[in-house]
Amino acid sequence: MTPFSRRRHIAKSIAFITAISGLINTWSTDAALASNPALEQTRAPSAEHRKKLILCLGGGGTRGAAHVGVLRQLEKNHIKIDAVVGTSIGAIVGGLYCAGLSPDEIEHLLVDKALIKSYLTVPVVFRLVIAPIMYIPHLFGHHPYDGLYRGNRFANFINKQVAGLDANKTNPDLNVEDLPIKFEAVACDLLAAEPVAITKGNLGRAIQASSAVPFLRRPVLMTRKDFIRLPGKAADDDKDCYLLVDGGPQANLPILQGRALADHLGGAMVVAVDVYGDFNKWPTKHFRKIGSTAERSLEIMLASVEKRDIEKADLVITPDVSGINLLSTDVAEGERAVKAGDEACQAAIPRLLQKLQAL
Repeated sequence: MTPFSRRRHIAKSIAFITAISGLINTWSTDAALASNPALEQTRAPSAEHRKKLILCLGGGGTRGAAHVGVLRQLEKNHIKIDAVVGTSIGAIVGGLYCAGLSPDEIEHLLVDKALIKSYLTVPVVFRLVIAPIMYIPHLFGHHPYDGLYRGNRFANFINKQVAGLDANKTNPDLNVEDLPIKFEAVACDLLAAEPVAITKGNLGRAIQASSAVPFLRRPVLMTRKDFIRLPGKAADDDKDCYLLVDGGPQANLPILQGRALADHLGGAMVVAVDVYGDFNKWPTKHFRKIGSTAERSLEIMLASVEKRDIEKADLVITPDVSGINLLSTDVAEGERAVKAGDEACQAAIPRLLQKLQAL
């Protein structure tokens, strides 16, 4: 036998042994599943034998760190996400994930406060103190949009986190429509008083618009057709523009937008992550704190918006984030939210896998 013949013979033998091993593993797995049907419920269906999954991530400030725990748990269970629709912090976490960051990397941005520092470039208290000075330009005919922060630095920060990733080599402009995972950021149009799903344009700008909390951040002016940001004032006609702020007032948990995307994709399962849930009863003394009344009122309003559409989701995951303030900068509270998301998603995995099975 020649050396070439021997090598070919060895290769065939290896291939035969590999094939036999694969059959044995398959028979063993099938036998185990047959003897214990519960195992079948914990095995993620293959891509060709499951429904598409659209994840809707709601707004909620620091509580939205729970979204990171949900994403991590889905990855651990090998559950593929086909699209993410997010509002406010849901758009921030979802956008970074769809652009290629891992849950661990996103958590790091939250824990080391890099994200909150880019969002609140100057402490809110200081901004409030100098607020009267900021309105001086109005006396001289310059009328910028209302808000304590512009948000441009935050948009640039978001882009910087994902610009160098391999997943975006063919998408140097970081266009939302070309991200590795389909993504939509939901905002509210002040001109038409309607929710808007941002499906095109720069990722950082889309997230800036979706998380532009009124009064705190200035609205973002964008063209209707392609979501290109227009700095300053619209040239002549507001009909061709959106003036976008945080999507919370109309779609804090963007289930309807997720359902519309599911229809566009020809059908998909819509899973929502609600970071409001039930309210804890606060003592009267709590409302002597500065800002406490406004925060509680905002929570009540946003929660009522969510309840309007919650039944339209196929599955709702509700992490226990009670007691975490919306704009908390406490690292411990952020970590608690991440853990709550992980635990809530872990508990929902059996139901999620069951619903993902093809019809």
